[in-house]
Amino acid sequence: MSSGGMTMPIKWRLSLLSSLFLLMILIFFHGFVYKLFEGMIIQTEQNVLEHKLSTLSDFYRVRDVNPSLRQWLQPFVDQGQAIRVTGNGSAELEINRGVSRDLYLPENSRQSVKEVKNVNGRQVSILALPLQGGGRVEMYTDFTFLNRYLDTMLSALMIGSSVLLVTVVIGGYIMSSIALNPVKRIVRTVCELDASRLDSRLHVPDTRDEIEMMSRTFNKLLDEIYGMMQKQRQFVADASHELRTPVSVIRGYTNLLSRWGKEDPQVMQEALDAIDQETERMERLTSRLLRLARLESAYFDQEGRKEGISRVNLNKTTDQRISHWKNTLKQRKIEWMPEPDSLTAEVYPSDWEDLIDILLDNAGKYSDDGDLISLKLFREGDMAVFIVRNTGAGIPADELPQVFHRFYRVKIAEHSRPGSGLGLSIAKEVVEKYGGDISIDSRWGEWTEVCVKIPLSH
Repeated sequence: MSSGGMTMPIKWRLSLLSSLFLLMILIFFHGFVYKLFEGMIIQTEQNVLEHKLSTLSDFYRVRDVNPSLRQWLQPFVDQGQAIRVTGNGSAELEINRGVSRDLYLPENSRQSVKEVKNVNGRQVSILALPLQGGGRVEMYTDFTFLNRYLDTMLSALMIGSSVLLVTVVIGGYIMSSIALNPVKRIVRTVCELDASRLDSRLHVPDTRDEIEMMSRTFNKLLDEIYGMMQKQRQFVADASHELRTPVSVIRGYTNLLSRWGKEDPQVMQEALDAIDQETERMERLTSRLLRLARLESAYFDQEGRKEGISRVNLNKTTDQRISHWKNTLKQRKIEWMPEPDSLTAEVYPSDWEDLIDILLDNAGKYSDDGDLISLKLFREGDMAVFIVRNTGAGIPADELPQVFHRFYRVKIAEHSRPGSGLGLSIAKEVVEKYGGDISIDSRWGEWTEVCVKIPLSH
């Protein structure tokens, strides 16, 4: 059926599938019962016939063939049976009630016979016992009458099965409807959701089944979507707020240039310098915003790795970045204490370099000339630990929980220190992407310490 057409409801599909399964079981069961009863009835009838034949053989020993014997044998012969007594190559006695003579054995044979033949789709029993004085007593039975019993039994089974199938279809539909009611409630709740109601959640029944699992999974998905949308809204709001200031400054100085800049070279130079600074600030801000966006959209496979990741020698890479920063932070004392043995981690080389740059940039901003910046890299179990500690301004204890939030800047240093408030947010995203952890500790007016832990490669 095409996707645009009507599809069969799942409750009907479940009901019909269960009915089809039951039908196949019934067909197999009916065939088994039919063959079993057919074999049992034929065997039982055969035993009865053998007993009759044995009785006739014993009786025949003590009597000659005469009219009284024929009269005595009449009750032994039912409809569909025949008895024949042979002797000296000819039939001495025959009583036949509906059996074809084509089935008769050769008259001159004295062998014992016990067989059931299928003649034109009809089961026929042939029994023969030799007599002591010569000849043989034979009994022929057409089991056609048994087919009527079996057909009656099969008809009864079919009628009962039909009633059972109808009952199963109706019962299956009702039970499926009851079982799918929680799914219907989930569908209704999902249909009622929109972008303004993502805080709604499904009711989670305490049933410990697939419905409970599906409800919990869907609620978890809603939590993630809601959290992402909240982050997106906050991101847009924060970005707009941060970009508004440099844009306003640039606009103000362009107005200043248009009014007085042409006549006053000093005003023109001041405006151009300010515009250049704000443009540079916007460039750094947008660069870090893009960096955050890339980190959030980075895709990792089931093993948590992506093409391009390689084993990075943390000692060597860190040493190279510190050498660069020593030229930038000439007025600071930088102390570098690496692990004697090389430590390696499976990361993007650029991620580890960015992490070092962010932490050293922050350490430089929140320290003054002559302050100490110490860096340590060592192994702790299966983790590499990187610590950056600087003396200087420090961070108030009540602001420590917010320092990893986007655009958050320490209030006291907000206007006296440059920066966008995105560095530590990016550092946190980088570290957590690799299953690591980052923490910060500080004492206001004395020191600040950032500790990064990242898994080592095996």
